[in-house]
Amino acid sequence: MESVHKMRLSNQSSVICMPGHRDLKGNEVEAIIKFKRALGLDDVDAANMHMVVGRRLYKESLDAFQKLIFVSNLVFGDASEFILPWKHLFGITDYQIDIAMRENAKSLYALELKSIGRGINIGTVIDIRRVQLAYKLFDEIAADMFREHAKNLIQENISSALSILKSNPGSTNIPEQVIDEVNTILAFNSLLTVLGKFPDGDRFARGLGPVSLGGEFDHDRMVGDLKILYAAYATAVLSDGNLDDEKLVRLSELRDIFGLGKLEAEAIIEGVTSNVKSQVPA
Repeated sequence: MESVHKMRLSNQSSVICMPGHRDLKGNEVEAIIKFKRALGLDDVDAANMHMVVGRRLYKESLDAFQKLIFVSNLVFGDASEFILPWKHLFGITDYQIDIAMRENAKSLYALELKSIGRGINIGTVIDIRRVQLAYKLFDEIAADMFREHAKNLIQENISSALSILKSNPGSTNIPEQVIDEVNTILAFNSLLTVLGKFPDGDRFARGLGPVSLGGEFDHDRMVGDLKILYAAYATAVLSDGNLDDEKLVRLSELRDIFGLGKLEAEAIIEGVTSNVKSQVPA
């Protein structure tokens, strides 16, 4: 009987990430549930095993103990409140349990978002929502994390475009790669906007919608570069000297993404238009 107990303890400990082991991957809950079923354990007996592991982790590592709380609560779902006596055995509070649940859910959700690029579709945003609910991550936190992820993707395009632009100082022609990067930003933002307005959006990831870098803590530091990139794109699209409705929509959308004021964006466009016209032979 003792050897069986040791086997169970060893197997379960390896699944929930003992101190010094890798971070949670997101497959731990499913693995433990399968393991519990394979052993033929009911919830009460299995919960007791979690408490045995908890006594060891509580003394060894706060981080590992918090992971145990998170994984265990997901394994037993609604029954956790009754069969996992965290507060009674370890003297911790509801607030401490909430922290363990929230921070581990955020870590795993962030891991999920890393796999999401600019080519998202309906299936992707539905899957992200399912993951969020499985980790019991609050909507507000999930929305903030998704918006931050979208901003980071756009900032990658901005950095790439600026790098190319600044490596060609004095050039009269805007490099095509710069235009491609900005068009990628506009296409991605348009996709997020459409998905954010979808009628069946309750099944979708939280945080969908147009992106704006305005209001970011470092926006003032970035705004000079954003104006340079905005002017470069305006120069490319207005190279024929015509500002039609389609171009105006694209420039207005880019203005909002960059968080530029309406008047300063209009001043940039006017300057570009004037410069283009001055270069046209009389």
